[in-house]
Amino acid sequence: MGIGLMALILTLVMPAYPRPQASAAEPVKIALLTSLSGVFTGWGTKVRDGMRFAVKELEEKGGILGRRVIIVERDTKGDPGEGVSLFKGLVERDRVVAVGGIISSSVGLATAKEAEALRVPLFLVMSGSHVILGKASRFTFRTCLAAAPMNIEAVAALIKARGFKRIGALIADFAWGHSLKEAIEKMVVPMPGVTVRQEIAPLPEKDFTTYLRKLKGINPEIIIMGGHPAGAATATKQAVELGMDVSVAGTFTQPTEGWMKTLGDIAFGRIIDQTSVDPEHPEYRRLAEKFFDATGGLFDYNAFAGYVIVKMVADAMEKTGSDSPVVIAKKIREGRFVQPGYAYPLSYTEWGEMKEFAPIIYTFKPGDPPGRIFPGSGWHTEIVFRSPPVKPYVPEK
Repeated sequence: MGIGLMALILTLVMPAYPRPQASAAEPVKIALLTSLSGVFTGWGTKVRDGMRFAVKELEEKGGILGRRVIIVERDTKGDPGEGVSLFKGLVERDRVVAVGGIISSSVGLATAKEAEALRVPLFLVMSGSHVILGKASRFTFRTCLAAAPMNIEAVAALIKARGFKRIGALIADFAWGHSLKEAIEKMVVPMPGVTVRQEIAPLPEKDFTTYLRKLKGINPEIIIMGGHPAGAATATKQAVELGMDVSVAGTFTQPTEGWMKTLGDIAFGRIIDQTSVDPEHPEYRRLAEKFFDATGGLFDYNAFAGYVIVKMVADAMEKTGSDSPVVIAKKIREGRFVQPGYAYPLSYTEWGEMKEFAPIIYTFKPGDPPGRIFPGSGWHTEIVFRSPPVKPYVPEK
């Protein structure tokens, strides 16, 4: 019997972590486990705000199964060891029904193993390393950022549509960065007539001029910055200072507001990033206005992903009448959750990869967005490309 098959059988037959019978008076606890400090704070705080926003909506409608809903918030600080320790505590002490909000791929790699061992659903937001999910995974789900090859497939479609021939890439030296580098080598490098150069920089790097000068040598038409999310905006600004007239492609690379805070007018027409938000959909606009009134911020893809995680868990509980993490995970894995305004429905392969991932690619334009989505900002997003559905990544083992 193969190791993968044996692991799958054990996962299916092992009893769930013992949970006492919940009373109707007990609140439903959903955990936020994310980066509230460190290099990924901008992503994590948005996910937190989105989850809080969803809970507020649920509470206004009577909660879940007539029970109050509570978000139990924990900060991984971007540290895998901290993430594992907190995950165990959330399951064993706080008795949460699900955990969501993981940003760092390194934290995702570590906590996904715990999710499978403790049989509690874990929802990734920005953990895109392709090795997080294995064929035997049953309790870990992506919601926003897909596996690296899937994001690069969407970028490759854009490159082909625009006819770009000289491609640069900036890669961070961590799990997600190397996943993206490998995907670029498989999907972009072989494209006919295309020249590709990739440079690897440390994750905490702040001065990218040395790496950018090397990329400048091929006179790139576009630089894929998605492999270095923490430094992408800074690197873009430094590229302009070096006289590089180049477009910058992201892969859910910065919180939407983050690009503008760092770059200002430089972002207009230059940044081309991916999102799970459909800014043209009326339901997104309704939610975004309500979110702005509640928080004063933009309902970006991180906030929307946090919102969707809570609503998807609530939907699974309502449909099954159960608060069992095992039952919730099975319902989500076998079901299909459609949130109007989200760029794609959430349905899953057996191992938790998104089956209908089709990111929207946008740029920035001057002028406030319509309505009260983000009044006074002086900018809005505009769709430049709708990716066709991307084939789900199949793990090697």
